[in-house]
Amino acid sequence: MVVSDDLGRTIAGRYRITDVIGEGGMGVVYEAWDAQVERKVAIKLVRSDSTSDRKFLSRFRRELEITSQLRHPSTIRVFEHGETEDGRPYMVMELLTGESLADRLERGSIPEMEALQVARQVAESLSEAHEHGVFHRDLKPDNIFIETVGVSKVVKVLDFGIAGGVDATRLTQAGEVFGTPQYMSPEQCNGLPLDHRTDIYSLACILYEMIEGRPPFSAETPMATMLKHVRAKVPAPRRASTETARVMLMGLRKDRAKRIQTAGRFAELIGHCIGALRAMKEGRPPDSSKVMSVAQHSTGSMQIPASMPATAPMPSGRAVGNVDKKGLLIVLGLGGLALLLVVVLVFGDLGGGKRNEQTTPPPSTTAAEPSTPQPKSYPFNRALVRANVPGAKVFVDGTVQCETPCEIKVPVGDETSHEIRLQKDGYVDVVQNWRPKNVGEPLPPLPDMKKL
Repeated sequence: MVVSDDLGRTIAGRYRITDVIGEGGMGVVYEAWDAQVERKVAIKLVRSDSTSDRKFLSRFRRELEITSQLRHPSTIRVFEHGETEDGRPYMVMELLTGESLADRLERGSIPEMEALQVARQVAESLSEAHEHGVFHRDLKPDNIFIETVGVSKVVKVLDFGIAGGVDATRLTQAGEVFGTPQYMSPEQCNGLPLDHRTDIYSLACILYEMIEGRPPFSAETPMATMLKHVRAKVPAPRRASTETARVMLMGLRKDRAKRIQTAGRFAELIGHCIGALRAMKEGRPPDSSKVMSVAQHSTGSMQIPASMPATAPMPSGRAVGNVDKKGLLIVLGLGGLALLLVVVLVFGDLGGGKRNEQTTPPPSTTAAEPSTPQPKSYPFNRALVRANVPGAKVFVDGTVQCETPCEIKVPVGDETSHEIRLQKDGYVDVVQNWRPKNVGEPLPPLPDMKKL
């Protein structure tokens, strides 16, 4: 039921309420005209029948305090806050033009590039909030607004009304659960104490839904959905690129200690995914080493020295050893060749110049041979692929090789982790990375393919 009692009312002598934008259980958001600066604004006002709820008023005032401190362009801007003459708290915010992410998702999935750009702006907004000791706890598409500014789209994070932090513990009770089931972290579903990493999980759920067209977990009841967050495996992404899928799965890890640790790092990873996607569209090979290197350190990012570049790929000891051995062999070979030429010249002169001309091999031909570049090739591991579903297509690094049960060829010794993917219509994809150590190593058992 739309609240219209406040329509036409003027607050603080300057804000005249003209229309209703939206409403909740205890508060209403109005459109108003600011007569002092002559612009339209949004006013969030507590209902007149909700002023007796002290707990709600405490949360509302906390939202005022939190949002007024945040300055990131992707956080909704608060101009002023106060209380009306009858004691109802209010806050004056910028009036947004556009649509919520929830409204956009009703029309279907979002192209991967656009979804990544939305997620990066949200991650940057959360990063600032987390630096202030505040985490959202109810991040969902309804609380993300896509504003149209000219030809550009700016993402805004809304509603820090149940935001948590060190100072918010007095407002909650032990075991009290906040949030929306489709986007709640496993620790949130279990009613455990929360920190900023719960927002990272929620944002990963939203990114998954934007690209795949559905959230990673959903069920007939809220409790069943929450149980899936705690116990079920994340369905393998089917529409995302390899880099983006890897980052999403890192954000959706159930153990928060193994999850992406900060919103700033999440934004950085998303930036690398955007770069890789652009390179792919331009026909350039994507630099996935950046995502891989950050992924290796993501679970311990709090312990990585600040001076270490998060995106710098570290060479493996085996690769360095191979380079050193090759260089040593080339130096020894050239040294031995030079010594052989000296011996031939000296002893050839003792035996006679004429005979030396006939027996001495041309040095230029022999010396040039080691410098001729030879193409590098690797042996193949011919592994047998078995699956619980016959006729599933087997992809190696994105290229289909056969259908189960069958034999695939995977290079050995190239220091690369190869993606093995099983795919069949009506089933969830199975993905496993494998770097065989020798040509006889068997392929590790693959998880069973499950019906959609």
